[in-house]
This record gives sequence, structure tokens and C-alpha cells, in this order.
Amino acid sequence: MAFNLGAVGFGHWFNRLYAGLRNSNEFRIAKVVGVSDVSNKIEKLKEIGLTEEDYYRVSDGKLPEEFYDGLDLVHISDPNEYHAQQTIESLQHGKFTVTEKTWGVNKEEFDRVANFIKINNMESKAYLHLHYLHKQLTFDLEGMLSEYTDKYGKVVRVAATLFEAESDEDLRRSSWLFSNRSGGLFMDTGIHMFEIIIAGAKADKVELEDAKVFAVKKEYGQDNATGVEANVSVSGKFFSDGARGTIRIAKGSPKESRSARFYFESGAYLDLSYLHSDIEYNSDRRGGWSLYEDGSLIASGNPGGLNNSEVFVSQIIDLCKGKNTGLTIKEINLLFDPQWKYQEIAKGIHIEKGQNEIDAFILRGINLE
Repeated sequence: MAFNLGAVGFGHWFNRLYAGLRNSNEFRIAKVVGVSDVSNKIEKLKEIGLTEEDYYRVSDGKLPEEFYDGLDLVHISDPNEYHAQQTIESLQHGKFTVTEKTWGVNKEEFDRVANFIKINNMESKAYLHLHYLHKQLTFDLEGMLSEYTDKYGKVVRVAATLFEAESDEDLRRSSWLFSNRSGGLFMDTGIHMFEIIIAGAKADKVELEDAKVFAVKKEYGQDNATGVEANVSVSGKFFSDGARGTIRIAKGSPKESRSARFYFESGAYLDLSYLHSDIEYNSDRRGGWSLYEDGSLIASGNPGGLNNSEVFVSQIIDLCKGKNTGLTIKEINLLFDPQWKYQEIAKGIHIEKGQNEIDAFILRGINLE
């Protein structure tokens, strides 16, 4: 018998969830919540086998009681500002609860959800979805670093870049996407680079030290950062004492990049090239890796396996069958600690709007400096 799923949010992240669900007979999408009028959603509802009666419209994040009736699982992927309230309410209704990206837009909200889960012994029902955890390159990274640090010495520096090109969707969402009420760009995009370094490279601590912020795409607004360059210190079994890192993220970038580079003590380095999830969903491509010695390519490869949405769905199945294979609260806190430090740093920081400085930032990111 299929599990009944209620989707809170019917846009970007629902589409990525559905990419893995559409070929699964383990779930039935039973209800959907959105913010716009149902007249704009009828065709999309039909595509997934639903009618107008299965659609609930909300404006303030408060879900109606009848939405929860008959559901086994709630998937929350609407704006981040509603996640804390909705996650707690869903768990209070006894539902398995999958929350996209974050439990809260600041430390107070996040801790409130985490403490609610711990106090009520609901670790088996709560799942935080961070999709770079499910990328095949991230899965393979520990094995590669184990091999290459034996040969080339430990990692002394890591550079990670996630630059996304301008999109109509981000332009449409820009009034709230980059604002503090949704956690800002660093939470929306930067968290994925921490997933690579912490979950993939097994760093046991990544501490944010300083940051610069940029107005990369002026059409997205200039009051909130649309580009961030953050310097971190890193420790862990594959990292040398004093290892450093730089994380660069941007939306509306003139050049795209989803890459990470690990520099070894010998001067050799390992590059990871990730793909946009939409490419993964429509092909057998999962990104690639390249190893360089003395500036020359000496080895490369392309992982296979499930795409990140298919991995995600397999873990949701485990969740609903009583085996939560997601992150622990301790692991989640390790990933999010730099977010709270960034929010403190960013309070009084100047947003760089000069084109020369923005261009130089983009170039550093593309070159993985």
C-alpha cells in the first residue's frame, strides 16, 4: 500500500521531489498546498492525478486541519520563513515530516524545532533534506580523499563555488529569496558547499572566519547579497593542521559553476564538477572528477548510479518504514553552525556594488582560487 504524501509548496522543490517520485509506487501524492489561486494550477494538478479539491491555498503559512487528514507524510518546501511553524505542526499531527533546506531562518527558530524533536523523541519522524548530500560525487569523495591523501599528503585548502545563472524563477522570487526573512542567499545556496566539505570530505569542523558580500545581479535588488565570498578554517581526518577554505556563491552570475577543489600538501589537487539537478534527472550523467599533478591531468572519472532525487526518495521510503537514514541532530548542527556565524557577521557588512570588484569575485570563483 502506498504512503499518502501531502506537498506544502508546488513549485521548484516539488518538481525536484516529483522527479524521483514519478517512477515510484511507494507514494501517492494526495494533497498539495500553494499560495496562488487554484485556477493557475489545474493543469499541473491533473498531471499528477489530482483535482481542485486536493489543492489548499494558504497565505500566512498556517495549514488547515483538514490538510493533515489521511496523510502519512508531509513534504515542506514553501518559503523558509514558514518552515519552523509547519515542521512542528506536522510532527504534532503525527506525520513523517520532510523539510527542505532548513528548519528555520535563524538560530532561534532552528533550535526551537531541533529541541522540539529531541524533547518529544521524534528523531525517527523528522527529516531535513539537503540535496548535495545525495549527489554521487559527494558519496564518492571520502574514498577518493582516503586514496589521494595517502599519496599526496593531506588537504591544505579547499575552494568551493556554486554560481547560478540568471533565471526567471529567481527574478520572480527575488523580493523574498535573498532577504533575512528567508535566511538569505548563504542559507539558500551556501549550505550545499558545506554539505560537500562536511558530509563528503568528513570535516569535523568548519568555522566561518569572515565574509564579503556582493550585489551580483542588480535586477535581483541591491539591498541583499546575491553573492558571498566566505573564508573558513577546516579540520578533519583528511585535512592538515591549519587547513583553510573559501566558499563562493552567487545567483545571477554571468558564468555558472558547481565545483570544489581540494589542494593537497604536495601541490596536487582534486576537482569535483557537479551538475544542475535538472540535467541529472534527464540523463545518466552525475558530474565528474579530475586529479591534477604539477598542473597536468593524470586521472578523471564520472560516477554512475541514482540521481539525487532518486536517492532522496529511497531515504523517504526508509523514513516511512521506521528507519530514518537522514542526518542526526548533531550532524545537522555541525552543518548549520556557520550559517549562524554568517548571520552575525552580515549584520553590519557593506554590500559591494562596484562592477570591477564583482567581476574579480566571479573570476576567483570560476578559477577555484
